[in-house]
Amino acid sequence: KKSEIECLMRIFHNLVGRGDIKLANAGLDRNTFRVILHSIFGMTDDVLMNRVFFAFDKDSDNYINVKEWVKGLSVFLRGTFEEKLKFCFEVYYFNGDGYISRERIYDMLKNSLHQQSPGEETDE
Repeated sequence: KKSEIECLMRIFHNLVGRGDIKLANAGLDRNTFRVILHSIFGMTDDVLMNRVFFAFDKDSDNYINVKEWVKGLSVFLRGTFEEKLKFCFEVYYFNGDGYISRERIYDMLKNSLHQQSPGEETDE
């Protein structure tokens, strides 16, 4: 909806500290975006947060502009199953061969598990 897009744009401009200035080149850098992922979505895995940043940053300029912000969050908030599946693939896809290896998925899932105690093994 138009009102939802406008709300996402206001949030974006407040996050970049330019709530009253609508600059086309304003954007969120990787560190700011990681803080947002951690504080709002509870993400703690460094690799995963970086991969989500790169999935949002479609033009690969190391900043998330307002258009990338709105498109990325629209998948999170209102995306179809297929759109969310494509986004997840972009996050976990690394090597350019069109596949995500079993080892890669294992490593990413292992890193995302919360360990109850320092000595607990996550392999199980």
